Amino acid sequence: MMFIALILALPVISLQHAVSPEEEVRMNDLAKAYRHIYKTAPEAFKLADNIYEQIKDYECARNQEDCKAWRAWRLGDAITLRQVNCDETPEDELCMKARDLHGLPGGTSHQKIFSGLVDVAEVVTPTDIKYASDVIDAAVSYVCYKEPEKCSIVRQMSVIVDQMEEIIKKH
Repeated sequence: MMFIALILALPVISLQHAVSPEEEVRMNDLAKAYRHIYKTAPEAFKLADNIYEQIKDYECARNQEDCKAWRAWRLGDAITLRQVNCDETPEDELCMKARDLHGLPGGTSHQKIFSGLVDVAEVVTPTDIKYASDVIDAAVSYVCYKEPEKCSIVRQMSVIVDQMEEIIKKH
């Protein structure tokens, strides 16, 4: 798991992986820091988001088995960015796509929908994540070259996600 979907998945991750109260507090703090990056450097955040979208398109164009996982990941990202709540708007296009992708019936709760996306997205391998992160790191270097004043905040993106993933990996 990675990137934006990780932020929205925090309640689901906490339930599925039984993180300690201290770890949950730490993950919430990291999520707040990550949202701050989104607000402070939206252009860099969008660049990273577009890279992940292109990786998904590449995997799906090659008819790879992890296409469904990347689609789930990107749906989670889209739901997060648009702040869609599938309990409040069950007929939202993203909610319907997410239910269809995981084979869930209409009326499924937002938490179950997102939990399903997280389950499907877990097929993306650690090696794939490493290489995708390398591409993001290269993009961050480019942003730092173009906007040195935002470099310190943008460089925190990968660090925050890595710290969240380390908490999750323990469980």
